[in-house]
This record gives sequence, C-alpha cells and structure tokens, in this order.
Amino acid sequence: MTYSFPHEATATRRVTLPDQVSAEARRRGGVWTGLSDECARKAQTWFGHRPCRREDLRSVFDEIFRTK
Repeated sequence: MTYSFPHEATATRRVTLPDQVSAEARRRGGVWTGLSDECARKAQTWFGHRPCRREDLRSVFDEIFRTK
C-alpha cells in the first residue's frame, strides 16, 4: 500500500526582501501601490534577496520609501 502526503508534493515559497518591500508598498497605498514592483527591484539591487527583520527591515523601508 502506498501513502501519499500532499504537503510533501507542494513546495512552499519563502518570503524574500523584494516580497516584503512589495507588500509594504501595497499596504501604504496611494502612489506606492503602483510602484510596488519598482520598489521591490530597487530593494533587491541595493540590499539583496534575503529577508530582513526588525530594525534592519525598518532601515530598508526608510531607504526605499524615503520616510525620514
């Protein structure tokens, strides 16, 4: 008898820094919604692909969105 585990068949995609930046742009709304892909590309070019947390993520957002 063969058992099938559906969760093994589907690979989960990990969140990347461009994903985080794009989501933040959409969350901010307004003009940022239309610029979410461009902001994600800029973040990947400047800071790489690996996700950030806490103060590092805030620093990335400050630089990408120029909030300070």
